[in-house]
Amino acid sequence: MKTSRVFTVVLFVTVVFFLGSCFSVPGAGSGGGMNPFGSLRQSASDRASAEIASATGLTGMTNKMMFNMVYSQVFFIGGFGANFYELEETQGTIWRVQSRDESGDTSNVEAERALLKKLPNGDQWWYLAWQVDGDKIEYEVLMGSNLQAKKLRYYNPDVKRVEETVFKDTASSGSEEAPPPEPAVSDTSMNELASYSKGKETIRVNSGTYTADRLEWSVLNEEENTTYSYIWWVDPKAVGGLVKYEWTKSGSRERINGELYSVKKGYTTKFNSF
Repeated sequence: MKTSRVFTVVLFVTVVFFLGSCFSVPGAGSGGGMNPFGSLRQSASDRASAEIASATGLTGMTNKMMFNMVYSQVFFIGGFGANFYELEETQGTIWRVQSRDESGDTSNVEAERALLKKLPNGDQWWYLAWQVDGDKIEYEVLMGSNLQAKKLRYYNPDVKRVEETVFKDTASSGSEEAPPPEPAVSDTSMNELASYSKGKETIRVNSGTYTADRLEWSVLNEEENTTYSYIWWVDPKAVGGLVKYEWTKSGSRERINGELYSVKKGYTTKFNSF
């Protein structure tokens, strides 16, 4: 089965990304059994040779489409701001995420993010990865102090080299040079989190046991007359703060659960980005 659909990011931020994976974000439609990375890469190969696709920017477009999804779903894992609890240089986290669709079918994804290097001007190099069905896509991205992407580097297996995309803040929305849209959660402040607290709970996940604040947050989507709800379990002592999360949609069986699976140290650039 193959489904082409607009990948809808909850919190009212839509990233245009035609996804064909069995992993579906609730609210984005049901999925079928094809990996989106292989699908997009194959489309490039079908339309032109690998070198022509690279030279004409087709490879860059498909990778940028995938990066838009990775940026919102990995950098802001579970809708939780990446700026709330800073990582140390070369430190990263791996998340295991399970999605259940309306029919009750489940699928699993591994998401990974790491802070590679801080630059004197406040910019930061990050590593972001998304793995599903044994296929993994990896990016190194230069973020500005506002956590907006400025430069993207990735390995293109079709031409067997590292390629680069530079984003411009002045570029019009939807253009190839436009950075991905910032998730709405990026505007949430640390002070607001306390107002969502429902008390402390002991949480056991693969990475360890945590004494976490249970934070509950919801928002009404007036167009769908549907309420999206989050539960975040947060321990300031945990790397990245977030330990576990759950996303649900009112009147639906759709659900996403994610947990902090492991923590790693010693990340460095794979693509000679710095």
